[in-house]
This record gives sequence, C-alpha cells and structure tokens, in this order.
Amino acid sequence: MRLTLRTMLAYLDDVLEPADADAIRAKIEESDFASGLVDRIQGALKKLRMDAPKLDGKGMGNDANTVAEYLDSALTQDRVAEFERICLESDKHLCEVGACHQILTLVLGKAADVPPELRQRIYALGDPAQASVHTASAPRDGRKMPHEPEHGAAGGANGKPPHAPPLEVPEYLRSGRETSLWPFVLVASVALLITLAALWQVAAFKRMTQEQKNLANAGGEETTQIPGTEPTSPAVVVGATGDAAATGAAAQTSEAATTTAATPSPSETTQPPVVAADAAGRQAVAASTSSDAADLPTVPVAPASTPVNSEPPTVKPPVVAPAKPKLVEVGRFTSDGQLFPTLDREDGLWYTKQPQEILTAGERMVVLPPYRPQIALPSAVQLTFAGEGSLKMGEPDENNIPRATVDYGRFLAATAGRPGAQIELTLAGVTGVVTLVDGDSVLAIKVGRWVPPGTDPEAAEGLAVVELYNTNGRVTFQRPDQPKIEIPARHVHVYFGSEAPQMHGPFLSPEWIDYKSVKPIDRDAAILLEKMVFHERPLNLSLQEIMKDRRVEVRALAARCLASLGEFEAVLRELSDANQYSFWQGEFDALRQALSRGPETAAKVRETINLARPADAKDIYRLLWGFSDDQLNAGAAGQLVKFLESDQMDIRVLAHVNLVAITGVPGFYRPERSPVQMKTAIQNWRDRKDKGQIVYKLPPSPLDVYKPIAAAVPTK
Repeated sequence: MRLTLRTMLAYLDDVLEPADADAIRAKIEESDFASGLVDRIQGALKKLRMDAPKLDGKGMGNDANTVAEYLDSALTQDRVAEFERICLESDKHLCEVGACHQILTLVLGKAADVPPELRQRIYALGDPAQASVHTASAPRDGRKMPHEPEHGAAGGANGKPPHAPPLEVPEYLRSGRETSLWPFVLVASVALLITLAALWQVAAFKRMTQEQKNLANAGGEETTQIPGTEPTSPAVVVGATGDAAATGAAAQTSEAATTTAATPSPSETTQPPVVAADAAGRQAVAASTSSDAADLPTVPVAPASTPVNSEPPTVKPPVVAPAKPKLVEVGRFTSDGQLFPTLDREDGLWYTKQPQEILTAGERMVVLPPYRPQIALPSAVQLTFAGEGSLKMGEPDENNIPRATVDYGRFLAATAGRPGAQIELTLAGVTGVVTLVDGDSVLAIKVGRWVPPGTDPEAAEGLAVVELYNTNGRVTFQRPDQPKIEIPARHVHVYFGSEAPQMHGPFLSPEWIDYKSVKPIDRDAAILLEKMVFHERPLNLSLQEIMKDRRVEVRALAARCLASLGEFEAVLRELSDANQYSFWQGEFDALRQALSRGPETAAKVRETINLARPADAKDIYRLLWGFSDDQLNAGAAGQLVKFLESDQMDIRVLAHVNLVAITGVPGFYRPERSPVQMKTAIQNWRDRKDKGQIVYKLPPSPLDVYKPIAAAVPTK
C-alpha cells in the first residue's frame, strides 16, 4: 500500500486492515517527513480557534465538494496531487481534511440506534391508511385517539384499503437493536443510592453539630443527688449509627463531683433530665433526682461488646478549588500605535496588548519588526524596544528593583527624570543591575547569540553577545558578587561568550537607536498592519489572514511578524513569490535570526521546510546557515554559483543573497527571472569564482560596527 495523505489519515483513524496498518506504520517510521506530517496533523486537529474555509469557497482547496470527492476517492488522479499540495502548505486545509475524515470514521463506523416505534412509522409511510394513523399525535400510552379508525372498518381487513399491495421491508432495514430500559434503570438506581448516602451524611453532620452544642451548654451544670438515695445509673444513648456510649467511667467522675443539695420540694421532683457528656463527647441523659426510682424511664444499656470510645461518623469537608495565584503587577505598556504581542497563559496563543495595559510577573512578550513598544516600570525606568526581540518580566527583588529577562533584541533603558533609577536585567544569561545615575542617563543595549556562518544551529546554543552602549549621562552595571563597572558616555561594554568583558570607545551612537534608520516602506507597512489587527483575536490568525492582502509590503511584514512568533511557513513561501523581490533580504535576515535563537527554534525551521519543500529541504536549510571562509574555499563558492541556475526560485534567492552578503557585490543577477534570461549574470559570477573573488569583503563579526568619533581639530 502506497503512503499517501489519504492512507495516512486512514491509518490515524484506525480504519485499515491490520496488515495494511503495519505496512503504513513502518513507512511512517522510516520517513522523517511522514513522521513530521503525522505530528502536524495531530497538532492541527488540537489547535484552538483553528480557521476553516468558507462554506461558499471556490477553488481546489476551498470547495467542500473537492474535499468530499478526495475523501471518497472520487477525485480525478490529475487533481489529487494538486489538492494534497494545498493541504501540505496550509494547516487550515490540512485540519479540514483530517477533521472530516475523523468525523466520517466515527459516523460510518457505528450504526444509528433507531427506536422501534420510529422504524415502524417509517415503514408505514407507504400505506396511506397506516400513515394517517401513525402520523396522528397519538398518546404514548397506546390509547386510541377519537379520530383513529376501528380495526375492520370500511375498507379492507384491518382497516387497509382493498387491493393494497403488501409492504415488503428489506431485512437489512429491519435489523436494529431493541432499546433496552435496563441501562436507564441502573443509572436511576445508582443516582438514588448516591442521593440517600448524601442525605445520610448531611443528617449525621447536623446531629453531631447539635451534640456539640448540647455539650457546650451542659459543661457548667452539676448534677444533684438526694441524701440517702442511691446514685442513679447514667443512661446510655444509642446513636443513629448503632453505636452505644457506655458511660460507666464518666458516671464515676460525675459522682465524685456532685454537691449535696437540700431536699427539693415535691414540685421540684419532676425536673427534666439533665444533659451530661462523657469524655468521648457522647451524650448521656442522667435521670432527674426523684424520690421514686420507679418513675424513672427505662433506658436501654449498651451491650458489653460495644466499643466505648467509638468515633462519630466522619464528614468529609467540601472540596474547594484552589485559588488562582495572584498576578503581580510589574509595569505598564505605554505606547500607542505599536503592536506588542503577549502569550496568553491559558490557551497558549498570542494576543496584542492594549495601550496602558498592565504587565505582570512571568508574562512573556515578543517585539515585532519594526515596531518600538515602550514599557514603564515602577522604579522610573522606561524600556523602549527597537525591532525584533523577546522578553519576560519577573517579580521585583527584596529592594523592589524590577527584573526583566531579554533573550534577544535591542532596546533603550532610560529614566523618567529620577536619578539613580535601577533595573535588574538578565541578557542571554548575563545578569546584572543597571543604575542610571543621572536624570538624563540613557543606555542602549543589544543582546543576542552568535552562530558563526556555516555552523549547524542545532548542534549547540550560540555564544551570548551583550553590548551596553552609554548614550548619555552616567551609567553603572554590576553583576552578582562582582565590583560595579561604570560605563563612560559614548563607550560600549561588551560581553562575548566566556571571554572577559571589554570596554571600547568612544563611538558614535549606533544607527538603530534612531527610528529613521527603519526603511520608510517598513514604517508605512507597520502603520497599516497595526490598524488591521484586532486586540480580541489571536494575533496568529490575524496575521495569517493579512497574508492574503494585495499590498506586497503588508504581506512581507506580516510574514516576518509570524516568524517572530515562531511560525515560518509564510516567510518561506515569500521566497518563491516573484512580487516580493524587494523584501527578500529582510526575510532572509528574519530566518537567520530565528536560527540563532537556539537549537529548538532551528529544529522548528527545519521541520517547516521539510513540510513545505520536501524535495529541496536539505539544500534550503543548508543555505540558511551561511558559509565560512574554509567552506567557500572547499567548494561551497562553486555550489552557490550553480544554485543560481536552479529551476526553484527560493533556492536561487537564497544563493544570491548569500553571494551578495559575502562579496558585497549585488551584480546584475535577478533571482525572480528564469536562468535562461540570466545567462550573462550567471557567467559573471562564474568568472568571480574562477578568480577566487568569492570571499568575505568584511569578516563576519558578532558585534555591531561602531563609527569612532573623529578627533577634534585643534584651533590656531
């Protein structure tokens, strides 16, 4: 049996024969792509708020008739491949096909349970006389309605019209299960027993509460005894549970504690019983002090085998759901017109924060390119992010210093006019307290991880790179158990891997600090995109819908934003769209940034490529790594030039972007055009390769390029 999407769905829904199921299972285990597709199908079926094609949709993937024909094996063979390609490229269509197959399996795998009365009424539809009887609203107890005809009335026998053809019901329609009442009787009996047990527990609880009240009321009373009379044997009360409280020991204790009282008058000899209690908390009714012992009521005595210290019935306290932990407020989002996604802790989806919304401890947020959200902290520190980044807020320390963890990104830390404002930052594993000494101090921070070009990003985590550039004022940075470091103005303090930190400068401010460094087309697209997103809807779904927008700049920005959220299918598709040629460099940078986040993110990029482009997945993933000098000299330069002739546009795009990044020479090659049209440009790259000119113009570096401040020219 061939391994196709349809057979894979049949295997997942367990409708194949055992031999076929074993064969499909073996093929899935042998193929990484098939295993990944199985995980993707199961994940898509479990996704909350998964979008679905419209009911009146048109086209191969949106028409419901196409889905039905595919699942029924009625779709023509020339259309099957195209339909499966659409399903592999879109989680929405893949979920639609998988869910429909699963529902059909459940419906067709179990026969419908039709009541006999309904079955007989349907059989009688072919007989006009019986149809009129069955369609009338007759009572359920079988009584005859006034308009119901008598048996043997005018017509034929049994009320049928003469010459009526006999009804013949096929056997397969008569085969049905009779509805049994035993399940309902069993359920009702169990419910009755549970109700009785609950009522008994409530009664026992009330009785025990009343006994405790009586014990409290009788705690300060004393029993009296008439001189010359025998002490009365204490009574024993048998509880509702059948336990008898033997109070012999308690009677001896009460006898030693009795006080001699004067002989009461005859009117006082008929006192009501005095309530006492033994050490076990049980009640004992002591007989009133009467001169006539024969008038005492007879109280049954507990048998000797009854335990003396029997515990009362245990009443379980009601189960109280644990209260949700209180969220600690640690800051506020203060920007207008900026998208600032936060991960919902309940459904695991991304939503955008609204202006002036509170930030809480443990909240994870992502900064989208090219937005610049700003957050204000209680310590008068303001953080303004610039472009793609990720952060998580923490609870303040014992000195109420706010904490934040930034995995990657660029941002400014400034004070709202308060000297000495502080914040504790964890930057790619480097932790320290930043102190903005002056009221106008500003610190520019860049944090990330460095994966050298040509290195497998899944092999190990990249080296931490932290750059602290003092833009203005006095700034200090202190790591735990280390001396405080003062960063002079216009200097940068660098942490790189396990190397000792270094101070460099003075330099001009990095370009990314100024918002004007963002391309105008990206700034305009960011404004349009922010207006198209609704705060109440998951941001993932909104961006997927925006990918259908006709404006190329909006689609390109939406694809990069999805990559920031960990979804890479859209940005990979952009590399095969000739209309997006102006944005390929930014999309390549977004994928390279994703590879440097860590091995898990790199593995997710690889899995997405395997699903979207299984035939060329290995080459595409390798082109995203980049190349080192040694690899270029070992033949990678010639392979890049050869990729320029590929019939796949995304491979040509990635090869050309790598060549431009290495040499700094854009040339005249256009990846969106066919290799036949680009023969001259390709030959020029061959000539550079033969001359050994495909080498790095500037060596790859994990640090930003800072421009030194020109020395002041002395005046005469």
